[in-house]
Amino acid sequence: MNVAGKTAFPLTFPRLPGHRRSPVCSLAAIALGAALLASTASLAQNLDLPALPDTAETTMRDLAANAVDGAPVREEAVVSKPEPDLKLDLPEPPEAVARFDQPEAPVDLALPELPQPDSATELAGIAAKPGAPEMVLDLPELPKVDLALAPLRLDLTEEKLVALLQPARQKFNLKPAELESFAAAYAARDFHALWLKGEGADLAVSAKAAALREALTGADRSGLDASRLLAVLPEIRSGKVPTEKHVETDIGFSLAAFLYARDLRGGRVEPSRLSSLTTPSLELPLAREVLLKVAAAEPASVGEAVLAFEPQHAGYQRLKSALAKLREELAAPVLTGSVAGIGDAPQTKPALPAHWLDGPQLAFDKPDARVPMLRQRLGLAPDAGDVYDSDLRKAVMGFQRANGLKANGVLTPKTRAALENPASAINESERKPDNNAKLVAILANMERWRWLPADLGKLHVFVNVADYDLKVFDEGKAIHETRVIVGRPQTQTPIFSDAMEHVIVNPSWGVPPSIIKKEFLPKMAADPEYAAKRGYTVVRRGNQISIRQPPGARNALGYIKFIFPNQHSVYLHDTPNRNLFQAEARAFSHGCVRVHQPFSLAEKLLQPSLGYSEADLKGMIGRGERMIKLKEKIPVHLTYFTLSVNEAGEIEQHKDIYGHDARMRTALRL
Repeated sequence: MNVAGKTAFPLTFPRLPGHRRSPVCSLAAIALGAALLASTASLAQNLDLPALPDTAETTMRDLAANAVDGAPVREEAVVSKPEPDLKLDLPEPPEAVARFDQPEAPVDLALPELPQPDSATELAGIAAKPGAPEMVLDLPELPKVDLALAPLRLDLTEEKLVALLQPARQKFNLKPAELESFAAAYAARDFHALWLKGEGADLAVSAKAAALREALTGADRSGLDASRLLAVLPEIRSGKVPTEKHVETDIGFSLAAFLYARDLRGGRVEPSRLSSLTTPSLELPLAREVLLKVAAAEPASVGEAVLAFEPQHAGYQRLKSALAKLREELAAPVLTGSVAGIGDAPQTKPALPAHWLDGPQLAFDKPDARVPMLRQRLGLAPDAGDVYDSDLRKAVMGFQRANGLKANGVLTPKTRAALENPASAINESERKPDNNAKLVAILANMERWRWLPADLGKLHVFVNVADYDLKVFDEGKAIHETRVIVGRPQTQTPIFSDAMEHVIVNPSWGVPPSIIKKEFLPKMAADPEYAAKRGYTVVRRGNQISIRQPPGARNALGYIKFIFPNQHSVYLHDTPNRNLFQAEARAFSHGCVRVHQPFSLAEKLLQPSLGYSEADLKGMIGRGERMIKLKEKIPVHLTYFTLSVNEAGEIEQHKDIYGHDARMRTALRL
């Protein structure tokens, strides 16, 4: 106020930091303030001063004009700056008397609530004002929001997304963890669309979505069902997408991308449903991994991003190349003799008398009047003699292989019937390939490659049960190969991967309960000493019986076994029946894999880390059971490939001894 040309300003009483005013002091201050106000009001009336204009409205309007969009308007008191050399001549305020003889009533100071700052910047500005108490701010960093993506945010939550995927869960056998991972992928993007572009309600299918659609059309090159994957795509696959279709369209593209990657890693078939003895541990990718990988890719690289989940093993890639070549052949026009020219037309073979093979069995290395006709049938010189010699026997075995018969050189009734059929191929090179059957076999075996781990191991053991073969690989190169004996069709060798932990020299054999029940007990019922006579130790505990075979030359495990603990209780081991390795088909075991020349295998596995040579290991024979623990576990893969492609690009086919191919064809609908 202005009194007699002098400027008056409000008196303020500073409060010491950290000082807490007592209730008594509060009452005294209130009484004193009231007296001052009364005195000031009386003085103003006596001087008849004009009323001061109300500046509150103007001040708020100015602050609002200068305020930043979205920041709260702060009300601050406007204090006039006193002019120099002016004194305020006020009358003495009346003395305030405080009484303490009455109990103090609670005082409600009803202070106005200060506006709260809503950003770290504003808080920092307040802290920097002179006189403000020092403040230490430890605030989390605020997420940076890309305003350009705001129109692409879908009306979704994790719970809502999982609910929308329930139909797909049933149709594609998705597990709960896969649905949760799908929702987590979108949550990581704050539910922004992955496959749409544009702003506002006018969103459209993006170039990335078009690239995915193109990649799916080529899924058959990886042995997958492209039509199945394309059917997963949403109804709207190009152009503008109405608002009500945003969620459905984006999720449809994401689901197709995820299923494509999942199928590449073996997600189409649950192996254990084909056989309880087929139990590989699948390495299926989760949706979060797939979708975030695709989200980070440029449109031109979307296909490559998904194909990164495809097996990279050389065996798989060679099958993939063979598949492409075979499909080219199937697509090529078929040439007949008249089209290809006389030189390419099939030649007529000399006719043989009806029932020319009738009579007793042809004996090896013995003369027979039918031998010249047999030579003629097999394309050999008929005048080379009438003895069933080794050359003719090899030709018969080649004929048997070409016609799916047991190649033993014996003219069985089935072999005779095939020989008397002029349409039967003489040998495998003449046999007309069934390209459709080969195509199905390639697809089935590509699927089996997807069951294997992406990393087979720097040093690993690879057994192909269908080929009766074992190889040791070091950094992708085969350093050892040997024959093996596998389980009979009634006692199949299981298919899975595990890790070898130790090797035992001079092992004892605890006879499995299944063998005790099926083989030992029936024979022991007829002869209680059956097991003891053969060197087995029989232990009876009440109604239970266990049978153990001690180490030795007669032990069923031979002199060495290779242990990789697994649910099927099978392993690699030696055998006393080494003559069985000479057979072409070697399915003779109870499920374990018997190894030819096992000490040579042991040297390849143990020498690099432990220094054991084959001679060192054989020197332990007869010295009691000895366990050798590996420094590092060695992966062991028991596989089943009925068709493979060697390094020269040649297709090698093997007999489906367990009938797994037929079950695979049914499961894949081939």
